[in-house]
Amino acid sequence: MNYFLDESWVTLLAQSGSIHRAMELRVAGLPVWVGEYRNVRQKKWQLYGAWEEGETQAWLQELFALGRHHGVFQIECAFNMARWTDKTLLQQLGARITDEFGTSIVDLSQDEGQLWANLHGKHRNKINRARRDAIQVRILEDVHEFIGLMDNSYAKGGVSNPFPPDYLRSLLSLTGPRLLAMGAYSALGLEAGAVVPLDARRGYFLHGATLPNGISGAAQLLHWEMMLELKRRQVAVYDLGGVRRSTEDARLRGIFQFKERFGGRFQPCWYWYRVIHPGRKLFHDLMVRLRG
Repeated sequence: MNYFLDESWVTLLAQSGSIHRAMELRVAGLPVWVGEYRNVRQKKWQLYGAWEEGETQAWLQELFALGRHHGVFQIECAFNMARWTDKTLLQQLGARITDEFGTSIVDLSQDEGQLWANLHGKHRNKINRARRDAIQVRILEDVHEFIGLMDNSYAKGGVSNPFPPDYLRSLLSLTGPRLLAMGAYSALGLEAGAVVPLDARRGYFLHGATLPNGISGAAQLLHWEMMLELKRRQVAVYDLGGVRRSTEDARLRGIFQFKERFGGRFQPCWYWYRVIHPGRKLFHDLMVRLRG
């Protein structure tokens, strides 16, 4: 089961006000959690993950049937950790593709020597430099320090941190067997941090931040140690999160290059939506326009 189809994730979003409520469904006899959104007396469901056993036609058809039963006008997925990869299947089932993004997938079943060899030379050099500078990687110690690091990291890119402090505090309270939160520390404090939820198969790099003008290589060492920790926990894949391989945004190009250099393969993924009740959808869109 993908981490983001589980109760803990969707309940967290409901508690932080990101969705109207968390809702448990039974699809193919298994529990699946969705976020329910309401607007102008209409509701839609947001999916946060793809089914790990494959995006089967029967599973999706049952999900859409449940949506009709509950009076949902639309089911959609527009989340960077949701691995919907079969574009043809989605379109055959009436879903509309809205955007392509992707991720870099590192195969952790390889031995440590091979993982190291797969790293780009610049990443290996930076990791070695960070070690010489006595950077230490360990479990994140201070939530507030990490939040401040995220604020500063986004500010360097000219944008505000989009993640509210209450959400980040609630998320980091889940640290344990299913969520790794680690930091790279110098003698002066936190240089880089990363939050990685994990399920039986994957660790997902969900949030991260690096100290602007901090010690070079701290972030690379942090991700390397995260890979080794996931491997020790017998997690097969390190999923480095949403990236854009075709973009004019210099910041997003830099993120793509940074993640690519950890030696993974690029996996294209898709945002999509499926209209369940065309009449309800029409009413919703009309009311939204009138209110706008």
